[in-house]
Amino acid sequence: MNNGVWDKEDLFKHMEEATTKMVDICKKKNADYTGIGKSPFANFNRVEGMGICTTEQGVLTRITDKISRLASYSQNLQLQVADESVEDTCLDLANYALLLQGIIKEKKSIAEFNKSKVG
Repeated sequence: MNNGVWDKEDLFKHMEEATTKMVDICKKKNADYTGIGKSPFANFNRVEGMGICTTEQGVLTRITDKISRLASYSQNLQLQVADESVEDTCLDLANYALLLQGIIKEKKSIAEFNKSKVG
């Protein structure tokens, strides 16, 4: 890093550190939100079970919340809730995107399994 300007190595080091932190955060939050059950998506599946929206739409709502928070930060350069930093919000946003990807992959896997049982 020269004069505070990042090079590619700085970026990749940052990404490695951030993704390690993301996994740790996801494990902890998953334990808090899903309880002792085995499904890692139990909290998101609840909205579909309650007839509110699809599981995917529920996750997209959380993603929109995080994007809105970052948009507010970009306008004001400050956040009112001090216990969640901009970094935390970015990590949450990335985790939600990966959770959505996991939900989509799981649904495809279930559909393929069900199709193989029928066909």
